[in-house]
Amino acid sequence: MLRSGKALAIELLRWARGRIRSWPSLALPALIVVAGLIMTVAGGYQIEQGRQAREQMRFDGVVDQANDAVAGRLETYIAVLRAGAGLFAASQDVSLTEFRAFAERVELTRRYLGVQGIGYSARVLPGEADALVARMHAEGESEFKLQDPNGEVHAIIYLEPAELREAVVAPGFNMHRFPVRREAMDRARDTGLPALSGKVEVVQEVAQDKQAGFLIYEPVYRGGTVPETLAERRETLQGFVYTPFRAGDLLKSVLPSAGRAGLAYAVYDGEPSAETLLYHSSGSFAGGSSLAATRTLDIAGRTWTILYHAREGYERGSDAGLTWVFLGTGTLVSLLIGFITWRQVSARLAAEREIVARIAAEAHQKLLLDELNHRVKNTLATVQSIAAQSLRHGADVSSVRDSFEARLIALSQAHNLLTRDNWRGASLAELVKTELVPYGGANGERMRISGQEVWLAPSTAVALGMAFHELATNAVKYGALSGPEGRVDVSWTVTDERQLRIVWSEQGGPVVTKPDRRGFGSRVIVGGLAHQLDGVVDLAFAPTGVVCTIVFKLPPSGAEEQMLPLGSAA
Repeated sequence: MLRSGKALAIELLRWARGRIRSWPSLALPALIVVAGLIMTVAGGYQIEQGRQAREQMRFDGVVDQANDAVAGRLETYIAVLRAGAGLFAASQDVSLTEFRAFAERVELTRRYLGVQGIGYSARVLPGEADALVARMHAEGESEFKLQDPNGEVHAIIYLEPAELREAVVAPGFNMHRFPVRREAMDRARDTGLPALSGKVEVVQEVAQDKQAGFLIYEPVYRGGTVPETLAERRETLQGFVYTPFRAGDLLKSVLPSAGRAGLAYAVYDGEPSAETLLYHSSGSFAGGSSLAATRTLDIAGRTWTILYHAREGYERGSDAGLTWVFLGTGTLVSLLIGFITWRQVSARLAAEREIVARIAAEAHQKLLLDELNHRVKNTLATVQSIAAQSLRHGADVSSVRDSFEARLIALSQAHNLLTRDNWRGASLAELVKTELVPYGGANGERMRISGQEVWLAPSTAVALGMAFHELATNAVKYGALSGPEGRVDVSWTVTDERQLRIVWSEQGGPVVTKPDRRGFGSRVIVGGLAHQLDGVVDLAFAPTGVVCTIVFKLPPSGAEEQMLPLGSAA
């Protein structure tokens, strides 16, 4: 009953300790921190996506403004060309003086950078060349002559401003013989609409920093109106009012705000390539920025492609650092909540440990009281039995006293051995040595002890201690230790089934005869020991010496823990 109560208390303590160990003291705070960080990252991602979307919309707005500015400027130039075509429609014979007055009036080069000038190219039909040269000479262009008059001839006869005309011998230049210009001129002629040329190097390019250029042609027909049919338009074509452009000067004048806003751009005539590049802004155009856009412009029959991207100086929105602020704040809050949770969990665990310690202390105290009560009762019963037997078989008072004291000493020695180990039990070898030391020591000439290490439960140790004392006392009085030549061998073995077999063997003493009656010692050894150990005890009185064989089963391996008092060093 005592053992089952003790085992129950130990199981209770193990359960309580297990609950404390199984509680993940760091899991909950760690999970809170991880969850907070995940939510922070997710929220930061959403904020960053929204911020980038707003930034892209803002960027697209700046790009659209820049793109509209280019389109608007070119439409202005086309409007000027149409005005020039209207001049020729109003007067069939526009003189150099009239054209110059028109050019000065519109102030094209002064108002709009990038335009090199405005000119008029006349279609020279076969047989009209001499008359055209004579006319130009009469108007003061004494150096005028037709250049490359072979094939279809479109000669430049007017070109303003005057400094441009004087810097390069352009009057009389036949533009129709160059494929890129010819394509635009033929398209303008056939459609009756302004036509933008592809990438060229304009004839008037005299600056040191030469740039790519292009031209816009506005057709002029005889009769002042645009004929309805293609054949009529080709037949009645009179010439072209045109403007030559330097692409870089034009785009820099149109897009100064783009540069100030931190935009880089590149303009291509058609699909982007090195051959079609008209101009790219200063600075790198590697396209490494996430803010980029592509726009196209359909101008006078051709398509320009303009690539924009934000460079280092681009003015970003005021919420550019909002994502980092959110991530930093979210991380700090997550760590703070995790720390607070950890403190709460630590406080809870400390309280649980205190409760378990209190329960363990109470169980330990009760167990000790029960154990003490049981052991006191057993000890008193043992002392009472020893006293009764000693009195019953003693011859006189002196012998009774001697046997009684010897047996009490044996009992106390076993108790001392158990007390030293806090009643966890005792080593079998140490128990045998303790009982045999008073009779000549152990493992000497007269006594030999051998066997593996075996740990005995407290009750088993007390019972065996008493048995070894009785065997040793009988050996000294009647057996091997009564004479100088005798000796005692104590050995034991443990089987795989944890069955302990102890053999007490005496040799070299007087011849042994079986006693007629069983004394106290025999009853302690055979009856009491077998009952206490739930085993078999055989006490044989062989002529050569007493042989006592004790066989019983040890507790299962690990069951020694159930013998430990609560709070002991386990």
